[in-house]
Amino acid sequence: MDELDLLDRALPDARPPSAEVVARARARLTGPSYLPARRRTWMWMVTAAAATAAIVTLVFSLVAHLTTAPPAAVAPKPGQALYDLADRIEKLPATSGAYWRQVWVNGNYMRAGGLTYLVSSSHEMWLPRDPADRVLTLSWSEPIASPATPADERAWRAAGSPSRVKFSCMDGRRCPYISVTRTPRQCMYAWDASSGGVLPDHTVGDLTMADLAAFPTDQDRLREKLREFHELWYKRGFKQSFEKFLPTTANLLSQPLRPDQRAALIRLLAGLPSTKVVGTVTDPLGRSALSVDFGTPGSTLVFDRKPSRELPVYPRTLLDPGTGATLADVSYATRTAFGATKDQPMTFMAASPGTGWTAKRPVIPVGCKENPLYKSAKG
Repeated sequence: MDELDLLDRALPDARPPSAEVVARARARLTGPSYLPARRRTWMWMVTAAAATAAIVTLVFSLVAHLTTAPPAAVAPKPGQALYDLADRIEKLPATSGAYWRQVWVNGNYMRAGGLTYLVSSSHEMWLPRDPADRVLTLSWSEPIASPATPADERAWRAAGSPSRVKFSCMDGRRCPYISVTRTPRQCMYAWDASSGGVLPDHTVGDLTMADLAAFPTDQDRLREKLREFHELWYKRGFKQSFEKFLPTTANLLSQPLRPDQRAALIRLLAGLPSTKVVGTVTDPLGRSALSVDFGTPGSTLVFDRKPSRELPVYPRTLLDPGTGATLADVSYATRTAFGATKDQPMTFMAASPGTGWTAKRPVIPVGCKENPLYKSAKG
């Protein structure tokens, strides 16, 4: 195949040149008549070679442009960060133990004297793997207050570092003074032998350690297993559709699931139309976290009923980017009101360091007293 054949195949639809164009091209190729014949021949050969090279270059350029274009970049899936998280944690080694120790902090951001304080209380729960064993709950029921930000702490120090502060309590109740300290006090405990191995979180169902251990890692089978729990709730009068029930199963991410089970649940949640990844944030305890809106409904903080002072809040779940477990559940203000600014964190429940499996048996701290509510319930 010569160059003209190549050109003809590369441009099959091109129209042939007119007679006038052909004549001009021949005149240029033959060159001026005053050149010696040998030189004219040599010049014609050089000119023709150059023309041929140019044609071949043009042809290959056109052929190259006629090849298949590279595929366009694929747009990431909605919730891609959750799929990436599931891929990262799926192969992590599973841990185990005799007890699942759950340590968390409940917090509220409250205003007093022009400052914002974090009012918090700590809780701890030891959940046995053996259903015949008892659940130990430790709580430091007296809340403590601390300046919420470095700026608040500077202002607190400038005011003489008061050791107590009084807030306007929510729901119109009278509030006692709260100590400004970092050391929780008044430890109380309860040994609960009546649970029969059922976990304290009943938002998904009456689950036991054995139920969690049997959770499928296949998404379709996991969905069907969750449907079974939903049907039990529905029969008990909890009239919520399965589609609205599914986002609430994100609460299981704080429970003792294996990494592969947690990865399966994250993928299932990522595929729900209600799920939206917010981005990377810092959780209330200062840790990096992936903030996710699973589409669960918001709630309202009531500051007073007469006159009505209510602030709607919206929830976010903050996940550990290393394990996929829940670091914190946080509610944020939907608008600026009552000393809060829009999107400001208002309340949270955060898992503290120390949450996880342990082989140790729980020990009641020295000075911790039996909770009188639990004591009276036992009779």
